[in-house]
Amino acid sequence: MPVVSRACIWRTTMRSARPPSPTRLLLGPDGGGEQANGCNNDMTTTVDHDIALGALNHAWSDRQSKDRPPARMQQYIEQVLAATDVTFKYILITGYLAKYVNPSVHARALQVGSKLSEAYDARSLCHKVIVGFEKTKGNLFGLSNEPFVNKPARHPEHDGGNPQLRNKILAQKLHDALEIANSAKAEDVYRGLVHILRVGAQHAADQKEARVKTRVNLSSVLEFIDVFLQETDGGSRLVGIWGAIMALISENGKISVTSPNAADEFGRTAGDVEIYYNETLVAASECKHRPLNLDDVKHGIRKSLEKGVPEYHFIIAAGLAAGQEKQIKEELDAHSAEVDLLLVDIWRSKTLLAGILNPIRRARFGEMVVQLLRAMRKFESANQAAELWNKITG
Repeated sequence: MPVVSRACIWRTTMRSARPPSPTRLLLGPDGGGEQANGCNNDMTTTVDHDIALGALNHAWSDRQSKDRPPARMQQYIEQVLAATDVTFKYILITGYLAKYVNPSVHARALQVGSKLSEAYDARSLCHKVIVGFEKTKGNLFGLSNEPFVNKPARHPEHDGGNPQLRNKILAQKLHDALEIANSAKAEDVYRGLVHILRVGAQHAADQKEARVKTRVNLSSVLEFIDVFLQETDGGSRLVGIWGAIMALISENGKISVTSPNAADEFGRTAGDVEIYYNETLVAASECKHRPLNLDDVKHGIRKSLEKGVPEYHFIIAAGLAAGQEKQIKEELDAHSAEVDLLLVDIWRSKTLLAGILNPIRRARFGEMVVQLLRAMRKFESANQAAELWNKITG
């Protein structure tokens, strides 16, 4: 079991105008103790969680300072935090915090088994320190309970060239932000950490709300859907649109939504959108903002049968996978006697669906989309939905 020296205790009274020295944090004022591997005596690279929490609190208290990180570091940090991918934000702050507390770690490492030298357990640091810290400060990065269970964080290390990461441009910006930290001086890593918290605090203060009107005409809702779905946010925007329609149509039911980025084994859900009546699951939907493929259909049907869902919807916004159209339709027909299966193209069906809502229920559409996006921790998209709705509906 690692032995932590007395020098690993954070001194909460330290309030220097300059960034606190990692050497002071690790060695203490008397110069004793162990500096390598986050104050542990074994050969495993670790990041001490007590020191990390203290570093976060100190950086939080410095967020009003005029000191800024180097220009390129600041640029990449702000670009990552301005995007809608919540998981990338948590990877960013975890890397900077780890690098500051233990300068030997590799900032891009996510798992101990990474091929990068001095890899560490980033998930543990994030879930046990950063998640709890954020809950005391507001929605800095997305208020996710377990951000590292999402697909972008389930790799040994973050690599901007990883073909499994969908947002290639943002993935590379995060890669560059972490690489800059990896070779930066300790004081610049600290300035980067402070700036991450500073920008996060600004985002938390900028939460937008969708105005509820007395009634809204059909063309306004259609325009909102057309514009809002021009971006995907990992598929969550389509979930928000479809979930809002189902929530307003199923007035006596209860709607549950899950971010498409959450793996099934962690979400334990039947679909991205679930409809309950009297605590009974009566319908579920799988929403795809990319071409729906045969594996998606088989997976959805299997979930519906395993969970006893009588009706299952496949909601698509990018058509069917090329060359698989016939197989997909055959798969749906093959199971039509076991479960009611619907294939809904949002673009072809939007007018009918929005019309069914009627002017009174349409008036709550924007508010419902925002509410569901926030339930999925998609706060940037929620703010953008509120702004767009308010602009269109006046």
